[in-house]
Amino acid sequence: MIFNDPLHKKWDEWDYKLFKAHYILEDWYRDGIPLWWDESDRVTFDAKPRVSKSKASIERAQEANAKKKSKSYGIYFTVEPRLMDGEEMPTRDEWLEEQAAKQGNVQQRPIREEPHILQGKNTS
Repeated sequence: MIFNDPLHKKWDEWDYKLFKAHYILEDWYRDGIPLWWDESDRVTFDAKPRVSKSKASIERAQEANAKKKSKSYGIYFTVEPRLMDGEEMPTRDEWLEEQAAKQGNVQQRPIREEPHILQGKNTS
């Protein structure tokens, strides 16, 4: 279903689960917030500024491109992550730990008995 494989003749359990997950994310969330929170009269939100390094990079490139004397139409910019000093891409758990440390809420990650692979990195 998702990969449009012509050899795929019958949908299985995973096809339906993936489709349902996609449906939930597309139709029941707005900007990562569940609609039942977003549209509830009982919930309010506080806007907090955050810095997006990827968006800042795009905005700088767009600004530099706008200053050129010859205009190039149809150009758009995308970002590609680049690691510093031979590091590996951080996992979600590592990022959460960094955020907790910044706020002074240092917590240990739960120790799993079985190896678990998350985002292509073995985090056993």
